[in-house]
Amino acid sequence: MSNTEQSFQAGKAQAEGERAAQCVKGAAGATACAVGDTAGAAADSAQLQQHRAAGAVQQVAEQVAQTTQGAAAAVKATAAGGH
Repeated sequence: MSNTEQSFQAGKAQAEGERAAQCVKGAAGATACAVGDTAGAAADSAQLQQHRAAGAVQQVAEQVAQTTQGAAAAVKATAAGGH
């Protein structure tokens, strides 16, 4: 698990604890907490997907950079061999 994911999970656990404490305070709060939990779960899921997408984009960028470096080296080798 990356540091970003660990930080995300720690923040999520703290927020869940705070929501649970609010829910205990009253029956009227239970409905609000249920709605809040659903919205919170959707937000958590979206944020986690965003982190995963950012990681995938970074991986692709690194692969493109490596491929470009390999192509440049091949061109240099070909040019050097032709002289």
